Amino acid sequence: MFFRSGFMLTALCLFLSIAKAADKDTNVVISKASEFYEFVFNKKSGNVEIKQNMSTAYFCNSFRTSLYVVEMYNDQTMIDAVDFAVDGKKPKGIVPAYEYYSIDNTFYSDAKVCYFELPIPKKGSTSEVSFQKTIVDPRYFTSIYFAEGYVVQEKEITVKVPKWMKVELKEMNFKGYNITKSNSYDSRDDADVYTYTITDAPAIVKERHSPGPTYIYPHILVMAKSATPNGNSFTYFNTLKDQYGWYRSLVKDIPNESGALKTKAEEITKGKSTDLDKIKSIFYWVQNNVRYIAFEDGIAGFRPEKAHEVLRRKYGDCKGMAHLTKELLKSLGYDARLTWIGTNHIAYDYSTPNLSVDNHMICALNHQGKTYFLDATETYIGFNEYAERIQGRQVLIEDGEKYILTNIPSTNYQQNLDKEKRVLNISGTDLNGSAEHEWKGEEKEYILTQLNNIKKDKSKEAFMKYLSENNKDYVLTDFTTSNLEDFDNSITAKYNISFRNAVSNFGKEYYVDLDFRKELGSFTFDTSERTHDYWFDYKMNVQRETELTLPAGYTVTGLPANVEIKNSDYEFIVQYIKQKDKLIYKKSLVVKNPRLSKTKFAQWNKDIEKLNQAYNEQIVITAK
Repeated sequence: MFFRSGFMLTALCLFLSIAKAADKDTNVVISKASEFYEFVFNKKSGNVEIKQNMSTAYFCNSFRTSLYVVEMYNDQTMIDAVDFAVDGKKPKGIVPAYEYYSIDNTFYSDAKVCYFELPIPKKGSTSEVSFQKTIVDPRYFTSIYFAEGYVVQEKEITVKVPKWMKVELKEMNFKGYNITKSNSYDSRDDADVYTYTITDAPAIVKERHSPGPTYIYPHILVMAKSATPNGNSFTYFNTLKDQYGWYRSLVKDIPNESGALKTKAEEITKGKSTDLDKIKSIFYWVQNNVRYIAFEDGIAGFRPEKAHEVLRRKYGDCKGMAHLTKELLKSLGYDARLTWIGTNHIAYDYSTPNLSVDNHMICALNHQGKTYFLDATETYIGFNEYAERIQGRQVLIEDGEKYILTNIPSTNYQQNLDKEKRVLNISGTDLNGSAEHEWKGEEKEYILTQLNNIKKDKSKEAFMKYLSENNKDYVLTDFTTSNLEDFDNSITAKYNISFRNAVSNFGKEYYVDLDFRKELGSFTFDTSERTHDYWFDYKMNVQRETELTLPAGYTVTGLPANVEIKNSDYEFIVQYIKQKDKLIYKKSLVVKNPRLSKTKFAQWNKDIEKLNQAYNEQIVITAK
């Protein structure tokens, strides 16, 4: 259900990104587009379906080009027909390809893609594409988006709803867009017709660290509730209880091989005496031994794979990993349950029953009156620590025929500690001394993830290069770390430092810069280019302290000004403390709110400029 950045996608996925988000390409615009949706009753299958007709006209403003047309489908959504034309004529040699959507050239779900390259031969040309599709279950008809990968001059969306169909069309993010709406009644089909028209819509802009599209772009959230066609009766998601009931129907009777699971659970926990040690062992084993394979939101599969199959294959998506975690714990008698959740990529919560409300599955464990949430897809995060993407989010926990609705605990920036303390002295033009470093929370997870992506015999060297920022003059020796496989505790590193040519010496004066790292110094926003808010991966808590022993007979005669910037979103504090024969440099960089609004970019840039002023000034130490 959940897609993590870092996986190498196939060419099909690349085509998808090109087709769906051309960013600021102005050579091509969508001059006219239409989407028509109609609820119909299929007498042959005995089910309600949605017929979907889409057409898009691409207009060339300047020069010859081509674009990839990509349309997703799966076992619940079928492509019935595809048509295309260039300047009113059917082009030769274009054959749509139909293939499974893949990751690393391996296929793990029923998600499929239809794609082909569409030419736009010259300035003033128009190339048109149309698709006819059928959605075979109204539960999977979740949303309709207005924005496209290119500027849209005009787009019309029509939804035809027979009186026997109960559906809510919830308008999301309409503010700031030119959208009109009209309603009419089709007496022949006894249906209400809702028509939306958007004009002059900007193209989708893909920017790193942006909110998910549900926060940004105008769309209609389609909430199918029930239907009574031809005397039949169907209940979809009238309430959250209905949604949970459907989820429950998919997971309650999965045939697992309990004997194999219990044998493995006993093997994993061998030698562990306490319940918490056994629970942690199961959780960490799944984290470390089951490869995480996942897809972007919207795939049709909501049923987890059999737990023993995930165990056998050693890979699974979030559902499979959650299911395996649950069944291993249950085999030892613990109260573990499947849990549905929407990560912070999604703007909705369970007050709007709809399949797009959640995109992830984890395991909840009730133990001695406390609930722990186990997300095995977070490979190196500790027990009872939670990633930013799920903190505070609503969760739906299975509870037999009922459900439990609660929230993941939120933690503050202190969870994600990145702390360094150095003790240094001046030797000629070098700084020599020692350092201790500590990482917690998601900072720890980041470090361990990077190290474990490197061959074991190269990981120590890579760790040292990371800490020296690949500066050949910053030499680390006697390098040791804590146990990097102990996820319960922070990880630490200790080492000696020889920072060559770090001091400038002019006669009886030394010029010293004690801040080697200068974090955030180049992190400003181009307010003329950046379109969306900026979301940090997680809350930041960087703490630095350097103790410099002054040479005998010398004193500090020049110091950069202290910096103290505090607001509700972040804090930047830099201070110098003079002692008799020492100088203490302290720095604290804290991001308390990881969601930085675009309206605050200008102030952020000003504050980074103040931070840089402190970074760019040196300490002056003079002979007494």
